[in-house]
Amino acid sequence: MKYSITLLSIALLSYTIVAQTTSPEVVASSGDYYLNANGSLSWTLGELSTATYSSANNMLTQGFQQPISVTITGVNLDLLVLLEGPYSGTQMNTKLNVANQIPLSQPYNTSPWNYAGSETVATIPNSNVVDWVLIELRDAANPGAALPSTTVVKKAAFLLKDGSVVDINGLSILQFPTVSYSHNLYAVVWHRNHLGILSANGLTESGGVYHYDFSTSINQVYNGSAGYKEIASGKYGMVGGDANADGSIGTADHNTWKAKAGKKGYLSTDYNMDAQAENQDKNDVWLDNIGKTSQVPD
Repeated sequence: MKYSITLLSIALLSYTIVAQTTSPEVVASSGDYYLNANGSLSWTLGELSTATYSSANNMLTQGFQQPISVTITGVNLDLLVLLEGPYSGTQMNTKLNVANQIPLSQPYNTSPWNYAGSETVATIPNSNVVDWVLIELRDAANPGAALPSTTVVKKAAFLLKDGSVVDINGLSILQFPTVSYSHNLYAVVWHRNHLGILSANGLTESGGVYHYDFSTSINQVYNGSAGYKEIASGKYGMVGGDANADGSIGTADHNTWKAKAGKKGYLSTDYNMDAQAENQDKNDVWLDNIGKTSQVPD
């Protein structure tokens, strides 16, 4: 029976972007160990893993090492996404911002999101802010497996009129704390009256930043046109009309709109986001989207 041995569990179980201070060893018929300023990686060939024994400072694994996982400190995420309702011409309107209707604290602390984040600002930091969005990162082998239980981090952020998702300072791209994942990272975008979306592809890193542009193709979103649409020639965006945020657009949303028709403010029935619920919201947005459903796995 062949053995692989190391003095650090991190070398056996994960590729971690932190500097190492010890010198792990690999003992096997075939294998190697690599170390640089950013991380370490060890591998062996042998039998299937049969057991792992560990103490406070040591770990012994018999056979093949376990699957690699990744821990990254300080994820920088550059996302671009558009909302159907406020989109007009080449960008989204900022009428909620102009009317001082955007709340200073993130609005996703209620059902169905139940997000407990404390994102709050003293004032809306940028005149280009359209609204709040909620961003999740999920760790899965494929988008269909990206269930809520695979969520590794989430954060409320601001959406700018050009589609940029920025941190609550209104300028910088999103920054997350340490994120650990074993497969691929998929991005989920939630908005309070548009159908949620999941990236069809895992995020890829370039120059220290993870990038994803949802606006370029219907195929940028998991299950495409079932819950996503072309909102202008060559531009794709999140489907509006989900007033009750249940992930589908239908009669219940119309009833919610009807109860609030004619009112002004920060309303779930204000699909075009001009700070009032009116016929344009129903006729121009909701009516065209009846039957569409969010394709984010649940």
